Amino acid sequence: MDVSRSVINPSRKKMIADAVEQKRCMVLPCGTLATWTPVPSTGRSPKDTFIVKRSESESHIDWSSPNCIPMTPETFDMIVEDAVSVLAHKSRVYALDRVAGADSSYALPIQTITDDPLSALFIDNMFRPVPSDIHTSIFAQKPFVLLSIPGNMLDCTRYENRLRRLPSGKTCGIAVTVDFDRRIGIVFGSSYMGSMKKLIFTVMNYYLPAENILSLHCSANEGADGRSALLLGLSGTGKTTLSADPERALLGDDEHGWNDNGIANFEYGCYAKLINLNPQKEPDIFHATFHADHYLEHGAIVENLMVYPDGSFDLDDERLTPNSRASYPLRYNANVKESACSGHPSTILFLAADATGVLPPVAQLTPEQAMFWFIMGYTSKL
Repeated sequence: MDVSRSVINPSRKKMIADAVEQKRCMVLPCGTLATWTPVPSTGRSPKDTFIVKRSESESHIDWSSPNCIPMTPETFDMIVEDAVSVLAHKSRVYALDRVAGADSSYALPIQTITDDPLSALFIDNMFRPVPSDIHTSIFAQKPFVLLSIPGNMLDCTRYENRLRRLPSGKTCGIAVTVDFDRRIGIVFGSSYMGSMKKLIFTVMNYYLPAENILSLHCSANEGADGRSALLLGLSGTGKTTLSADPERALLGDDEHGWNDNGIANFEYGCYAKLINLNPQKEPDIFHATFHADHYLEHGAIVENLMVYPDGSFDLDDERLTPNSRASYPLRYNANVKESACSGHPSTILFLAADATGVLPPVAQLTPEQAMFWFIMGYTSKL
């Protein structure tokens, strides 16, 4: 790869300017960047998401789960080869050094390499700057590499009988795959930006429990008294909305770790659902996404939102997808805790989104009940 074409840790302005210049997005009147993805990439693609099956990690993964689809090391090596080949022929490649984890004791160094400036900006929104004390992390010498190539598909013929066969009979050209042992993740052919976010969350979910750190799919905030709360729930259950409380400092809206120090956000930004977003009921999220600023200073990204030629938009229109999203830095919220760390939580909420009435609307749980329902993970599919 020609190093002269590589942009190492570009500024936000550089990524925004390149994304607009390359027509990867359009600028809304408020300065927010709007982008749209092809139909196969309006959400995650679980059937095209793989874990490389190697002897070192094989016994630590529940292969009976429908969401743990194995990939052979040989197929993964082919994808790595194709990814490197594609990137080598791009006119510009972006490399960003960031970390996952606000607690420096287990912050995971991540180097993202992509040809797409908008994906690079998303990484800048969502992952944290490298802290000055990264050398204290248990992962300081174990960095993770993320390759993202959203605009190219894998060769269907080359991967026949290796990747999913589509109803048309063709082989799918999308692969989101992670090799825990080689510490490499690849997003190939998926332009849904959440694929990168969820891949890194999967990585944290694998590495942290081995270090006696609990990884949680939750939002978290802290009151003026320093007491923190966790809100656990699947996508669409209300984590982002309920945690964005102007009276409480936000730690994060989606992914946290819990160790002997307390709780800490993995991320640096929010990835909020936009469908039916109400500016009156959810003013923090609306302002973070659509506040007025020069587009080179803004950097919030809206994905698959219905936007009209005059720049107006409809938050209730789900014709493109009900999974329209906004990515923005945490600092765009009205009240955030800059360190994104807190002590042990005093309140834990399970957002079950119970659509069938199995549970009462609100229930206070005993410690034994809390453990039971945590393990059960009961929820309704939204």
